[in-house]
Amino acid sequence: MNMSRETEIEQLKNRRRELFDQNVLNILNGQVMYEEFKNNKLMGDADYAPFNEAMCVNATTASIFDYAFIQTRAAGHGESEESYRNKVITPLNHLFEKSYDYIVLWFGEDMFCQMNLLTILAYLEQSQYKGQVFLNSFREDEFKVSQTELTLGNYGSVYKEVLVHHMKLTKEVPRVMYQAIELFLEMQTENNRVRKYIINHKHLPSTELLKRLFEVFPALGYGDSQYLKFIDQIL
Repeated sequence: MNMSRETEIEQLKNRRRELFDQNVLNILNGQVMYEEFKNNKLMGDADYAPFNEAMCVNATTASIFDYAFIQTRAAGHGESEESYRNKVITPLNHLFEKSYDYIVLWFGEDMFCQMNLLTILAYLEQSQYKGQVFLNSFREDEFKVSQTELTLGNYGSVYKEVLVHHMKLTKEVPRVMYQAIELFLEMQTENNRVRKYIINHKHLPSTELLKRLFEVFPALGYGDSQYLKFIDQIL
């Protein structure tokens, strides 16, 4: 295990030991992070669940994790409903089936992570979760955790405005999420920064172009599949 992660988590434990007990669910941004945390029991006796989605791309629905949501998201990703359920919904069973006093959300600061975070927060409001919610935020290039207790209330309406309708934000959200939302909305436009970059560098081989996109746009947090979709549409 990465020593910087071990040090950060030990500091978290010293500050809030109650978040390492059985009545806590940690939701992690992706399968790789989930496996590291679960296999090493980084959060003690707490439960773990991954959110294996990319909410920053493709259409979504106002209701979250129901049948319409699954249909819409699966179609957007070009996969079967069964495959989508196995990858995204089933791993979240702890969230659906158990009751927790605390939910700890582990999401980075890039746009990809923040749109996933927004979706989970909106779902917690939708499901009328009554416990305490903590965000453990970190940058992908360094595992330095900033822990914040979040108050539910506005995230459901923000989710609908931004991710469903692609409208400008009218509610207050944390600064990092606000910046991510601005970036997300720009990426919905025809003349966004990624398209411009690809058009201006279309002479490059796809492998080199992909490498440069990761370097130039770290704030997006896109993976290979998101960038390759842009490249395929333009080249």
